[in-house]
Amino acid sequence: MSEFSKYVVYVDESGHSNWKAAPEYPLLCLNYCMFEKDHYIDELIPRFNRLKFKYWGCDNIILHERDLRKSDKIRDPAVRSKYEGLHGDRRRAFLDELTQLMRDAQFRCFCVVIDKPKVPEWHKSYDPYHISLSRGFRQIEDYLKVHDPGELAKELHIVFEARGREEDEALSKAYKQVSVQGSLLAPVSTRDYSTFRLELMDKKSNSTGLQIADLTARPIGNHYLHATGQRSQTDQRAIEVLLEKLHFCSGTTCEIGKYDVFHEGL
Repeated sequence: MSEFSKYVVYVDESGHSNWKAAPEYPLLCLNYCMFEKDHYIDELIPRFNRLKFKYWGCDNIILHERDLRKSDKIRDPAVRSKYEGLHGDRRRAFLDELTQLMRDAQFRCFCVVIDKPKVPEWHKSYDPYHISLSRGFRQIEDYLKVHDPGELAKELHIVFEARGREEDEALSKAYKQVSVQGSLLAPVSTRDYSTFRLELMDKKSNSTGLQIADLTARPIGNHYLHATGQRSQTDQRAIEVLLEKLHFCSGTTCEIGKYDVFHEGL
């Protein structure tokens, strides 16, 4: 049995995992958040749960970026009432503490943004998950090669939220293709993702890592839309923190504050 990596990766997406481009958000944005397990277990999980106990009296709440942004759209009345309890000074204090928690948390982001309207039609024969996994895995591998090569031979768990039979099947198929061939877009014999292990976790699991991934994906997408003139505003508070954690890795170079945008180049 292979040794487990000291890292774990949690992934969440913003946008729909198909080629339909919604006018208000024409992206699929997958953010791969990589944590060192010791920090994640010993410091981050206790602090994340402590924040929940402070504002809700228990940890039986799953933080979602959309629910924090649009609590009036939550269908479940029990969940909606929890978010609606955050208002005025209490909401501002919570967001300040959450922002500071995210700033202090030690994790790295490798984000792939797919700008659907700009993707040439011939690329759309591939599932968007395949494109994202091939590019996300490549960045994680390149990062490890440069900064922690001893971890490459160890089993790295990459955890996604289960989203339903159709989406889970598409994701699993893309994972099998990418882990065997590197990418159908540009197969590279030197790429080896055989130690990357896909995990699908129920959204009700209350995973700290999945919640952090959820809180980070859409702000990055909004930053891209703002930077390309497709949106007038961006999530300034969130993106200032995330730009310090984002890594764009290619070969032996990793640039901080950048993310991968796919529309034309492989």
